[in-house]
Amino acid sequence: QFGFDDVITVLEGFASDVSLPNGEKADLVLAEIVGSVASEEGAFATILDAHKRPVEDPADDASWIPNRIQTFASPASYMLHNLFQPPTFDWSK
Repeated sequence: QFGFDDVITVLEGFASDVSLPNGEKADLVLAEIVGSVASEEGAFATILDAHKRPVEDPADDASWIPNRIQTFASPASYMLHNLFQPPTFDWSK
């Protein structure tokens, strides 16, 4: 749409399932894996896998978006957790 088709290739899928053609490595990894806690959604395992496989320079912070995640605080226990039900989700949307 913006004329970058010859520069940018978007590969959608799980990082552990996607392989780049001809053994190439990516210059940039863009991930939407961050929940309310830094280790949520398997962030550590996903990033570790990407370090081993598809990234050209995994030590370079510019190779990652986001390039850092951090949890500042997290509840250790909550006395009333039994009183509340998990939120419902409308799968029809």
